[in-house]
Amino acid sequence: MDELRLAIRRLTKRPGAAIVSVLTLACAIGAAAATWSLLSAVLLHPLPVRDGDRLVIPGTVMTIGKQASAVYDGFIYPSFPRYRDSGIFERVAAEWMPPENLLTAATAADRPVSTAIGFATFDFFSVLGVSISRGRDFTAADDRRGAPPVAVLTERYWQRQFDGRMGAIGAPITIAGKPVTIVGVAPAGFRGIDLSRPADIYLPLHTIADVANGSSMNYFAEPSHPSSPTSGVRMVARLKAGTGIAQATAALAALDPTPPGRARPVYALTPINQSAVPVRARAGMSQFARLLGTTVGLLLLIGCGTVGMLLLIRTESRREELAVCIALGASRVRLALGIAVEGALLSAAGAVCAVPFAWWLFSGIGSFRLPGNIDVDALQLRVDVRALAAAAAGALLASLVISLIAATFGLTAGAAASLRSRGGSTPRLTRRRTRAALVISQVAVAVVLAAGAALFARSLAAALRLNTRLDMDRIVTAPIDLRPYGYTVPRANAFFDDLERRLRENGAVQSLASSVFKGGMGGDLAIDNVPRKFPTDVWFTAVNDSYFRTMGMHLAEGRDFTEADGQGAPLVTIVSESFARRLANGGTAIGRRVTMPYHRPGHPPDEVEVIGVVDDVVTRVSVLEPLDMYFPVRQSEPSVDRTLIVRASAGGDGAAREILGAVKAIDPAVAPAPVLSLTDRIGRQMAPQRFGATVLGALGAIALLLTILGTYVLGESMAAMRMREMGIRGALGATRRQLGAIVIAETGRLVGLGLLAGLGLAAMGASTIRAFLFQIQPFDPLTLVGVAGLILTLSLLVSLRPALRAANVDLACVLRDS
Repeated sequence: MDELRLAIRRLTKRPGAAIVSVLTLACAIGAAAATWSLLSAVLLHPLPVRDGDRLVIPGTVMTIGKQASAVYDGFIYPSFPRYRDSGIFERVAAEWMPPENLLTAATAADRPVSTAIGFATFDFFSVLGVSISRGRDFTAADDRRGAPPVAVLTERYWQRQFDGRMGAIGAPITIAGKPVTIVGVAPAGFRGIDLSRPADIYLPLHTIADVANGSSMNYFAEPSHPSSPTSGVRMVARLKAGTGIAQATAALAALDPTPPGRARPVYALTPINQSAVPVRARAGMSQFARLLGTTVGLLLLIGCGTVGMLLLIRTESRREELAVCIALGASRVRLALGIAVEGALLSAAGAVCAVPFAWWLFSGIGSFRLPGNIDVDALQLRVDVRALAAAAAGALLASLVISLIAATFGLTAGAAASLRSRGGSTPRLTRRRTRAALVISQVAVAVVLAAGAALFARSLAAALRLNTRLDMDRIVTAPIDLRPYGYTVPRANAFFDDLERRLRENGAVQSLASSVFKGGMGGDLAIDNVPRKFPTDVWFTAVNDSYFRTMGMHLAEGRDFTEADGQGAPLVTIVSESFARRLANGGTAIGRRVTMPYHRPGHPPDEVEVIGVVDDVVTRVSVLEPLDMYFPVRQSEPSVDRTLIVRASAGGDGAAREILGAVKAIDPAVAPAPVLSLTDRIGRQMAPQRFGATVLGALGAIALLLTILGTYVLGESMAAMRMREMGIRGALGATRRQLGAIVIAETGRLVGLGLLAGLGLAAMGASTIRAFLFQIQPFDPLTLVGVAGLILTLSLLVSLRPALRAANVDLACVLRDS
């Protein structure tokens, strides 16, 4: 108890360094706990299900030649009863997440809002091992066509819309204009089995055609339905006890005989926790996890290094006191215990302060998206107590190890050494090696973190410079789909005519255009009746006459659309520069005829003539040479959806508010998709880079600050310990510049070694960070030289004060004070 009281007294005597050490360690421990909680919620334990190792998602492997390309887990409805009744699995349930959200109003007075609705079989929750926390689960009577629709809310939606009131159970809610009765609430943390498409509300699967626009979608693959079968059923199967994935997969292969002339399907069963991350994003998510884990590990190293620096300096300053205590008979073990208690106190204080830092970190990253379009906010992150304890234990262990090193140095001094130190002699260099090693480590870590943040920031900047010919900040797009609101084509035309009239009269709008996205296809097209293969998808968009002018796209060749390009006129198209280059084959694209892949039943495929070439506009950062075809809207089929394009008179934010205001003035129920500038749309696609730049930038700033502080402390202590030497050098004729240069050179040498070590660490992590960089290489010279130059410059600047102190030493004063 006495050692604890004395340790507290020593730390509070000079609180500045102790506070810095505690805050640094708190940042490191909090970041480690938050990172582990995030990675656990995405990769390790993403779904709160029972016996997750026995739950699998069936799918089929699509192959190209002999190479597997992807696993698809969406089936048409008849596949579900076949799997369910096959006897291969203990139980099979299914869910269906429509591609579009449905409008939902919690009460009659609420304005309908876009809500993620999932449809699931009555036994969906029980197969997953998820118990309804309030109310009841679906029953078999609920899960049939024509049954009165009922709903189970997620706990998050229940808290947000109903303030967690039990009165919500049994209350009505309106979904897609249909009354639905709330019967239960799912447990906290459950929002579906796909992190990229979390649900807010679940309805029974067989009510999907009654609620989600069943007139146009053939959900149940009915032969009498006018549309083709719709695939969207995603099954979840519970393996029988003692049955492995390989055994169940082999049984699936024998489930259906393969008709002659058709390739045998290749089945795959994916563990449910693995399938929670979309297959297209799993590799990227794993790389992102390694990058984030490495970053936080480096910050934890810096936190422990800061505590070690403090302990070493304190022990160094107490060498005389410790030597006298030993000479008077004090136990070395007890003295060492006192130093260890100081380290333990710093670690414990850091662990306590880490909790609010982790919560702050969660709130700060809530608006970001992870690879695979996984919203961090939807994960409902909480601090993992076990992760916090593990990080704190690691920091404590590191602090105790450094305390042992400090005690070794501090307790080896005898009385004679103490007198020599009091006489002003310069300590041997070996006494400063540990401290120098800590500074070198801090510099190395600061280089890695700062360089990583700079690389991410430059990647984001490179993406925002893709369309240099366009004023992306002033071009605002507003996708509006009126289908969920029951609009017919004539009503939709009237709505858009009124909206465009209002916006043209608005001073915030300089120019206005509209477009209708018509879809796309793979790279197989016929050009002049010759089949051609293109490297990426070709996208089709119908535009009005003012589209290119509003966007700021210049006509490089040919002509623009005119009023003559209407119904009954020859079909025409304007293509992007990248598409034109591939069409032309060294000549001109003008006059080429493209056979459209889609055509009306009973009619031959349409042929369109290329009449113009316009600038490329990159809207998907994954495709830098877009293959776009634009058609006059007069020659397109009528549609109830449209994208408005506005060139703002000033800032894009003001124009976005005016668009939303005009929409609400016409129909308050209509909620457009996010109204964003082109800059914001590109920025959203760079979510991992934004996340990396923010997190690494914050941690890098902390590391840089601590590096500068450590460099300054090392310079000050070095100048103080070598004061007698400096005085003698001055008496022997050394100039002030030469004396100051000794301190500057020592600092420069240590920082230089740290920079080299940092470059080595960066080389080791290049393969991890490369996957997240856009048009920037991990060893970008400008970035690495800039970061290294900044750290070296700041380190030398803070060394000027110790250097000036050493340069102005007075030998007489040194001898008098000795």
